[in-house]
Amino acid sequence: RAVEKSARGAGRCAKPLHSSRYERQPCNTNDCPPDPVCDAKMDIVFVVDSSGSWTEKGYKVLRKFLDGYLTKYKMDKSHVKIGIVEFSKDAHIIQPMTFDRETMLKNMEEKLQYRRGLTDMAQGLLTAEKVLLDGRKDAQSEVIVLTDGKPSFKFATANAAKKLTRNGVRLIFMPIRTYGNSPFLLSWATHPGKENVFRVKAGLAELEERMGEWQTKLLVSTCSQIYSPLLEAARKEEFPY
Repeated sequence: RAVEKSARGAGRCAKPLHSSRYERQPCNTNDCPPDPVCDAKMDIVFVVDSSGSWTEKGYKVLRKFLDGYLTKYKMDKSHVKIGIVEFSKDAHIIQPMTFDRETMLKNMEEKLQYRRGLTDMAQGLLTAEKVLLDGRKDAQSEVIVLTDGKPSFKFATANAAKKLTRNGVRLIFMPIRTYGNSPFLLSWATHPGKENVFRVKAGLAELEERMGEWQTKLLVSTCSQIYSPLLEAARKEEFPY
């Protein structure tokens, strides 16, 4: 909960993680279905790193992951709305917020490219904030960052991340890195950081080998409502009336 009125005189406001302002509840506690699909009411912006730290081959692995992952959302006015931003030395809007899967895939094919250059993640996050202006007031807002390297401008990126989280956006990072760690991402992601940073420790090799597992892990950890088309079909067959 945000502070509605600042403390005056000898008054005090509870700290952000005090029990009067902060509450945690378990979610998605059931076993994962074999074919999870997100059908929550959510506005999601994917922020995709297209900087020079990828190789062309590595970027193709990332694209394959993203293309498959986006099929796991139920996109319509009652459920998921998606936007896509890419960043390197600057940021580009690949897809404004949309319910139209076909248009989104077409724009990705035409516009989402390996651009090389710097890793200006700050511009990516600030652009995502602009894209979310076309979101819905009654939908949960998320920004999911797919990256393989450290941002070129840490201070600016930290400020952009803080701006998103202060506005109630759930900020999620998926660093795909073979070498080193990214502890600063834990402080930039929505609290608690360990539940909003999904590090692929062995980098692209692991992502390519275990792509389906990582798609499922990210989905069930970031979507508030999951259903299974296979299980739903089985129920209808068993109980047709």
